[in-house]
Amino acid sequence: MKKRLLPLVLLIAGLLLIIFPFFMSSGNIDLQIQPASVIMPAAYKVYANPNVAGGRFNLFKAIVKNSGSAEIANLKVQFRVPGIINEWTDVPAATNLLPGQTAVVTCFPVFPQSITDRNTSSKERTEIKFLYGNKANPTERDESFSFDMTSVNDIVFSSMADADKAYTGDYLENKEIYACMVSAEDPIIKHYAATVQQRILCGEAGAAVGGDGAITEKDVQEKIRVMEGVYNATLISHMVYSETQSSVSKFGDNTTSTEHIRLPREVVSGNTGLCIELALLHASVYKAAGLNPVIFLVPGHAYPGIKVGNGYIALESTGINGVGLGGVMSADQALARGTEELKTFYTEAQKGNPQYRLLDIDALYSQGFQDMELKPDPILAGEADRITQNWPTCLITALNAANNSARTVAVRRTSTPRPHRPSSSGWTPYSLSSMSFSYPSNWAIYNRPLAQLPGMIMVAVSPNKTAQMEIFNMPNAPSPQAAIAYIRSVVTSLGESVTYNQVSVINGITRFNGTTYSNQGTFKWAGFFRYGNNGVDGVIVGTNNGADISVLDQIISTIR
Repeated sequence: MKKRLLPLVLLIAGLLLIIFPFFMSSGNIDLQIQPASVIMPAAYKVYANPNVAGGRFNLFKAIVKNSGSAEIANLKVQFRVPGIINEWTDVPAATNLLPGQTAVVTCFPVFPQSITDRNTSSKERTEIKFLYGNKANPTERDESFSFDMTSVNDIVFSSMADADKAYTGDYLENKEIYACMVSAEDPIIKHYAATVQQRILCGEAGAAVGGDGAITEKDVQEKIRVMEGVYNATLISHMVYSETQSSVSKFGDNTTSTEHIRLPREVVSGNTGLCIELALLHASVYKAAGLNPVIFLVPGHAYPGIKVGNGYIALESTGINGVGLGGVMSADQALARGTEELKTFYTEAQKGNPQYRLLDIDALYSQGFQDMELKPDPILAGEADRITQNWPTCLITALNAANNSARTVAVRRTSTPRPHRPSSSGWTPYSLSSMSFSYPSNWAIYNRPLAQLPGMIMVAVSPNKTAQMEIFNMPNAPSPQAAIAYIRSVVTSLGESVTYNQVSVINGITRFNGTTYSNQGTFKWAGFFRYGNNGVDGVIVGTNNGADISVLDQIISTIR
């Protein structure tokens, strides 16, 4: 009997030696924790997404190496952040590691939306558990680290350790987080955007593109009208521009610039903003209106714009009360300044200057830089309503209230109309030395209506006196830009105000969009000028109440 038991005992012992490592021994692990030094609540959705920016927005990375001679089995990694994420939460990780094998475990935490309520910074602690071996009685190794959590208003420009920063872009790597502060879905901003729509733009929405998806000139003008409406809202609110401020902070081994930014809802309710804060407000309202917002970042400054097809339109949002760039600007002047700034931006961006950066908000959203969710705030909403209730019922109506009689860009007419013979087609052709076009034959004609501006050779006015065309020949002007500047100087000397910006040069014809303000109302116009053998020729078409747009478009289509 004993002889039979001995082989059985030896067999069982051998089997135990074979399977024992699987139940009782899983080797040894060496750990290297690479913690985040700082977390920004504004980007709480970004940290949960491993697909954003190659996964560099994370809470920690753990490099786990099996330094033993046996396989590590049933590896599980868990974490928690007491007071924020209280439950132990699994981190995806390889479950088995062979001797000498290394695994990288990256934690992408799902922070609760409530961290956007934080208006001060704090020190927080992350706790980590590494479990492996026998499932019923695993080996456990505990690690922890501290990190800084900023307020919801803070943007930390870089998350890299100082030793890893190699070039200028490394110091600005987090600028995309600005997109998380564009808050078109914020209840306060949605209401503000609707109020702009109703009381500044008079209820007319103009963001949509034509039904076939093509972008027409009318589409572009409607988008510009929305941009001007948002700017005018800040202007008539007496919103104050204040200087941009930032500070240098130390987060572990990372020394970086930090900017404290008022959210768009706070800019509206506080009626003041820095350049980046105003840009974020404009971008938020643009997006709420259906436009495609962008923000241009340049050294020491930021300004908003929109993407239209493959191009961009920019606006200088700081030309309001306070110490803005160049003092108070009209909406047209703000667009003109934006156009000039855009030229510099293109030049520097093409050189690869990392300090000139374009933030395409829709593109960043598609990459995972999502806007944060914000709760209703009755106090801020009340302040915003208090400011907007002083807006006119309809800004355009208020501007045009004086009267609806048409007048030239420069001054009221002083001559009588010239009789003319209508053509059989209903349109009369007109030729200058370098340009030609046609206008409706039933329009009244005035020759040389303004002695102070001899270069204005004719004016044609619609029967209802709501639209008109002005024809110019400036023999001494060296360029279209010089010609339009001279016209503006004459108008200014006569007590009216003209703002304009250059928008395109096509087939040698330079286009300007402008507005003339006088005690008779507001006259919106488009001017087309070309330099030829006889100086600069030009034609301006416009309206003082938005009427006859289709006729003006027909005139524009005939310009050659």
